[in-house]
Amino acid sequence: MENIKEDRRIRRTKKLLKQALAQLMDEKDFKDITVKDITDRADLNRGTFYLHYTDTYDILNKIENEILENIQSMINQDMEKTDTTNNTSVPALKPIAEYIVENADICRCLINNKASVDFLDKLQSLIYDNCSDIIKRRHNVKDSRRNEYYFSFITFGIIGMMKKWLEFKPMASAEEMVILADQVMKYSASALK
Repeated sequence: MENIKEDRRIRRTKKLLKQALAQLMDEKDFKDITVKDITDRADLNRGTFYLHYTDTYDILNKIENEILENIQSMINQDMEKTDTTNNTSVPALKPIAEYIVENADICRCLINNKASVDFLDKLQSLIYDNCSDIIKRRHNVKDSRRNEYYFSFITFGIIGMMKKWLEFKPMASAEEMVILADQVMKYSASALK
């Protein structure tokens, strides 16, 4: 019983630290954020921070990896429930869009912050891996260098759409963005045959 309470407290502490970092990243460049800034914002002491993270880059990296793991897990769940003969990339795009809506502040910070270049690359790879598999299966597309260029073009385009989507307030709905991205992918996929 004590372990459950401890786990809850640790999760709460990490959440406070992550929220503090996200707020600070919205206010200034990541390179200018210190551990003291984060702990002051979270109203925690520096020793608590160092129990969980080694420095600001460590917390940023862990936030990025956690987000990507959560999105991939959501994609996997949607793919299990989806008719794979359907001619759509929605099962891969919908969880990404829903996650962005639910976590818009942190996603906006990560996508727009210069320190998070790795995050954009990892997110692009996640989209690339999941969507290119769907396109290959559903459009009977063969592997080729030419097609890899198309997949790269499409996935970077989706990243661009996400960046623009996060700029607007209020944001368009996740469903609207998924439909638009899926249409772009379908039109592009037709050129791959």
